[in-house]
Amino acid sequence: MFLYDFFVWLGETAIGSYLNQSTAAFAATESLHIIALSMVGGAVLITHLSALGLTLRSLPPATVVRNLQPVAYLGLALVTVSGLLLVAAGPFKYYTNPLFPVKLGLLAAALASHTWLTRRLASGLAHASAATIVTRALALASLLLWTGVVIAGRWLGLI
Repeated sequence: MFLYDFFVWLGETAIGSYLNQSTAAFAATESLHIIALSMVGGAVLITHLSALGLTLRSLPPATVVRNLQPVAYLGLALVTVSGLLLVAAGPFKYYTNPLFPVKLGLLAAALASHTWLTRRLASGLAHASAATIVTRALALASLLLWTGVVIAGRWLGLI
């Protein structure tokens, strides 16, 4: 019952009520969410393509991770806040949607795989010139998980 109560509370907050009633505020929040997703997606895509040896071959993977991690963290913070605000604007749309837990599950798996990959790259376990099979498999699996997050998120808005 805790989850249900949380969704009820979220929808009854002042910001939840405001976003529910203001098309402009909801649209601005959704725009922020998409921009934040683009930040995360861009950082993830470049990092993972680098791990696969498909881009930035001249840079060590640790450098790629170090340079993109702040962008990914900022994007994750913004996407979390904006996502909570979007749920607050219509909590029962998400609570009753069977895709919502699927998206959250995919997101948890994508975050875990991305974290594992970036730690592996930052520690020097993978080399820019010849990434290991494990690193490449992890990068590919993570990209597929992130693609699933994006697809599930988009479908949430349609169902």
